Amino acid sequence: MKLSLRLSALLLAGVSVLGLGCEGASSRDPLSAVEAGAQVAVEPQLAEVKQGAVGDTFLRCTQPQDGSYLEVVQTATGYEAATVVEAYDPWECRCTYLKREVLGQYTRCYRSTVDPRILNCFRIEPTGTTGKVVLSTTRNQLTQMVIGSTQTVSRTQLSIAAINQDPGHTPRLDFTYDMADCQ
Repeated sequence: MKLSLRLSALLLAGVSVLGLGCEGASSRDPLSAVEAGAQVAVEPQLAEVKQGAVGDTFLRCTQPQDGSYLEVVQTATGYEAATVVEAYDPWECRCTYLKREVLGQYTRCYRSTVDPRILNCFRIEPTGTTGKVVLSTTRNQLTQMVIGSTQTVSRTQLSIAAINQDPGHTPRLDFTYDMADCQ
């Protein structure tokens, strides 16, 4: 009896040390730990976005001032990034419509495993090389010190670079959104 109790206690201690219980070390969310102020070692990786349904939105960043937005959506042949703004009809000033400008069409998109708003999308040419159409997003942490005080103010932004060197397109467009305005 004593031997079975000791054996079960030893086995229970071994399982808890290895983290094989319900709350193992791998089940912790690194983003919530970072937001709580803890230093967590996170290995950023990119994972290919799996084929979804046509029209699925993978990224949408809205400008709160005017309601315009940038979106990356699933298409039948891959992915497409576009900006959408509300425009006025020049012939009828009471009418508005949504004007959609395509930034680029991509064959593959890779999404960060840490934050799904961090994307790298690109087009693969028929020769197998990476094309001249790329969309890349990065997360930037900005910290400012208040003048005359020791207080600092921090905010996080998402920077988006849309590169399209096809004829008839602007070679590069840069956008910046607050992280709270992106899903």
